[in-house]
Amino acid sequence: MLDASREKNEREIQIPHSERTNVEMLINEKIQYIAQNASVKDVKKNVKNQIVELVKLVSENGLEVAQLAAVLNILFVGKLECVDIKRLVKILLPRANVPNFLIIKVLSNLGNKGLNYNVQALLLRWIIIVYNVIEDHSQLIKFYGVIFHYMEYDTLRPFLCHILYLMTRREHLIDEYNFFNRIDLRTRFGPEPHLLGLLTLYKDFFPNLVTIRIPPIKNATFKCPDVEWFQLFNQIQRKWNYNIMNNPITRSSSFKPTAKRRKLDHVEIPKACTFNATRNSITLEEIMNIESLASSIDKIDLPSQLASVLENRMLQHIVVCNPEKVTIARISYWLEQCLMELVYWNDNTAETKARLNSLLMKLVALTEFMKELLPVIQEFLVKYIQTWDGIEHQEAIFKLLSFLRPEPFEQLSEKFFTPLQNLHEKLSSSWKARLIRCYTDLFTHWILFQENNFGENNNEIEKSENSFLNLSIKGDYSRTIQGFIHHVNQVSIISLESTNDDLEVQHAIFSAFEAIANLQMNYNWNRVVIPSSSIVYRAFFSSSGMSLSRICGIILQYKEAFDKNPQQNVSLHCRSYINYFNSFVMDICNCLWRNRPFNKTDKNSKGFQLDDDIIRKLQETCNEDWTSCYSLTHLPSFAALSKSCIQDLEESTPNTKRRLTLPATQFSLKDISTAGGLQISFNDYRVHFLNVLYKLGFVGIHDFLYQSLTSLSKLKNKP
Repeated sequence: MLDASREKNEREIQIPHSERTNVEMLINEKIQYIAQNASVKDVKKNVKNQIVELVKLVSENGLEVAQLAAVLNILFVGKLECVDIKRLVKILLPRANVPNFLIIKVLSNLGNKGLNYNVQALLLRWIIIVYNVIEDHSQLIKFYGVIFHYMEYDTLRPFLCHILYLMTRREHLIDEYNFFNRIDLRTRFGPEPHLLGLLTLYKDFFPNLVTIRIPPIKNATFKCPDVEWFQLFNQIQRKWNYNIMNNPITRSSSFKPTAKRRKLDHVEIPKACTFNATRNSITLEEIMNIESLASSIDKIDLPSQLASVLENRMLQHIVVCNPEKVTIARISYWLEQCLMELVYWNDNTAETKARLNSLLMKLVALTEFMKELLPVIQEFLVKYIQTWDGIEHQEAIFKLLSFLRPEPFEQLSEKFFTPLQNLHEKLSSSWKARLIRCYTDLFTHWILFQENNFGENNNEIEKSENSFLNLSIKGDYSRTIQGFIHHVNQVSIISLESTNDDLEVQHAIFSAFEAIANLQMNYNWNRVVIPSSSIVYRAFFSSSGMSLSRICGIILQYKEAFDKNPQQNVSLHCRSYINYFNSFVMDICNCLWRNRPFNKTDKNSKGFQLDDDIIRKLQETCNEDWTSCYSLTHLPSFAALSKSCIQDLEESTPNTKRRLTLPATQFSLKDISTAGGLQISFNDYRVHFLNVLYKLGFVGIHDFLYQSLTSLSKLKNKP
């Protein structure tokens, strides 16, 4: 076995065989000389020189298992001076894993009167240094009581506590007599930091049995006992095994040596402690990672303070996977009491507001992880929103509102939408945009809540059970969705009018209708609810290219939704409703491409519902440019880009004698071409301009025109 290990090591490290053989021979010779002459007085000086040379050799090359055993034998014989023994301890640098028998040999010499106690302490430090490369920790567990026996020795106690901290498992504390004997350490030896660290670990296992108060420990109790020694050991391990440890003292668990309750701006979040644990218990404190959680999730004893779910991600996983009624009720009771205290039972001071905001943000994080709103939080929001000023805790409140559980629209309107509408009338354009974004997030969560279940035979909300408490929600889900979309539509109209088409508000509105259009395209939703004509028309005449392009993209999505199942749409929607939507397509195409602005004679065209008198006045104002005034190249939203596009074409065309100074039209491009200017037809230019817009990110208007105009598609495919 050892020979195979040696051969493997020789392959892994690039040391010439002859050189490695010479080093091994030198190390073995020096160890043998020291062992044979340790007690010979006449060669004492030679022995010291051999130790110095051995230290130098081993510091660069480490020791094999047999060599480690030989050095330990020299130490335990005790014939060398203490200073030389300490030097030899420091070169116990294993090249590979350390066999159990070497550790047992060290432990069996604890209390050896022939071995200086400082040397024994140094050997314990060595065990801590190499703990992660000990071959089989399970064998060492048998020596738990032996190690504990030597806790009486002041010199050894700090390092024994460290080793026990690394070794301790729940089964070591089951015997009641031994357990209470162990937790009596503080009484016997005082509040030493290493004892407090070990007791904290015991308390994590059995908080109901360790009732003594353990003061908070600010710094790490168990640090690396010798950083320089550990680095040298790590260097040897790297050289021979490429096995590098970052820290020799870590436990493979999530225990944290602190008994102090975590605070959240003075709101105390209970620590996850499991009382009344038994020998067979698997507690949350013992879960190391998500893999161990998955393998034991049905066996875990929940902590006694379930409110710790606000900060404990592992506990959040458990609650999501197994939301039992009792569990949710316990969490809800704590949250209800805490929220009531902060909102209604305390003075509305700056400190109270800070505590409430911090708690709300924790609830946001919990809700975002669980993807659902605890019923107790929704009940809190019903009361809180009635007196909310729209400003305090705005971020947290909006995020929590975006996870509201579906209810009949009338109930939601009374509880939430009407109070929010009242605030909407008083607050800024940014607040209005934030409200619409909140509605968009809420709508998106509802889609996910009932994903792919919007068909004709699946309208009842009560068929969709929420995982928390499995509470069924009575009502027609389709009606709730429809009512909500109409409400968003109405809020959008008011927002645009009251903010003079503020860009932030426009962006929020378009995001909302993109989400609504996505529902109709991808989630079997067959009740198309189109945006109001006021929203479409205001976006078309906006001075922002973003607004025009995005409304075109939204209309295209609705068009595809109608075209997806035309027969069903005819049965669900009256003909006038479909024609009303088609008028958006016709009116926009007439203006942008066909140069027939506000035409009312084409099928389904409504001329943006402008009165004839207004259209006549617009014609008089525009004179001979009337037909192109609202075209793709002339609208305020794209006129500057069109001019820039013409200039780029002229710059890239050699020998251009004249440049275009007028807006691009069929006649202006023809005239400039005749005069030696840019050689391009109006239709070809418009195709080129659309491609430029597409590259600039105006995808909506590009795709809308190509999908709606057969003549344009032919131009694109023209050789």
